[in-house]
Formats: sequence, C-alpha cells, structure tokens
Amino acid sequence: MRVFAVTEACAGCGACLRTCPERAIRPAPAGSPSPLVVLEDRCTGCAECAEVCPAAACVQVEREEEEG
Repeated sequence: MRVFAVTEACAGCGACLRTCPERAIRPAPAGSPSPLVVLEDRCTGCAECAEVCPAAACVQVEREEEEG
C-alpha cells in the first residue's frame, strides 16, 4: 500500500500538517530526525502532503500489508 513519510529535509513549516485530510501528520517526538511524522495507520496515500511541501520532504513509501 502506498503511504507517505516525512524525510529529514522537512523544515517544519506545517504546510502538510494543515493540508492532510486524514490528519495523519503530527509533530514528531523529541529526538526524531524530522520535525513532523506521518501516522502510517491514518495515511491514505492521497499525496496532498507531497503536493504542498516546499522542501519536497513528503515522499512515497510502500507499507507492507499485515497478514490476517
């Protein structure tokens, strides 16, 4: 499944956080490599974060499907 992640290129402007329709982007815990983090269980892969990110820090990644 296609989801997005925030890379170290993130400047913390919050454009993606405000744009995400699923509210899947949150401030990262202290010590994280980027100021924001994507909650993969909430991300639908819509790519709105990538479209608005001025630093191109929101990138597509593949999430493995859980067996069940």
